[in-house]
Amino acid sequence: MVMKKFNNSGITLVEILIASAVLSLLTLFGYKIFIAMSLSFQKGSWALATQNKLRNGLHLIREEMQKATYRTDVTINGTTISDAGFEFSLASADEITNGNIAQWYICLPFVDGDADSPGAIFKCELKLSDGTILLSKGLEEGSDPLGKEKTYSNHKIVENVEKIDLEVEDFDPDNKQMGSLISLIVKVVHSDTRHFPDAHVIDRTGAKVETEVLRTL
Repeated sequence: MVMKKFNNSGITLVEILIASAVLSLLTLFGYKIFIAMSLSFQKGSWALATQNKLRNGLHLIREEMQKATYRTDVTINGTTISDAGFEFSLASADEITNGNIAQWYICLPFVDGDADSPGAIFKCELKLSDGTILLSKGLEEGSDPLGKEKTYSNHKIVENVEKIDLEVEDFDPDNKQMGSLISLIVKVVHSDTRHFPDAHVIDRTGAKVETEVLRTL
């Protein structure tokens, strides 16, 4: 069989086709490496940003939970602490995928005759709504003239939450008067599950709560 040569260079059509095929394979291979490296970089950047956001959000939740208190009234006749109705309400389920997580109260003392401490009751709510953790804190009673407490209305903590695991235990097993330790373990997944099916971040926080904890939500 005689192979046709081009431009008197000795290169045949078959050789040209083989070279083209090899070049196409190398280009495709290089493109796949580029895409893989790009996705890996995007995944790493997402994980780092999400970890920081989740850590900051859980820090805020922990700080607000640890301020849970009963109502206190201070008069010339003494101090009265009201615990009924001011317990810390927590979801009854150990795993939350949607719905209420916790409700509690932060009470500033009602000091009779003190204009700077007239007393205030803030109701706090934490919930998971369609993959987003939302924190709310609003004034229920009284006033806060010195602005000691910051309020929130459906403040977004983090999005794309797959689930939250709840754990409750005595802060000190030998002294139940020390209160409870409430732990939240949060799993966040990537919004693009097609390209990042296994990308996720898990972090946890633990809040020491001195009011009574009821699994009633």
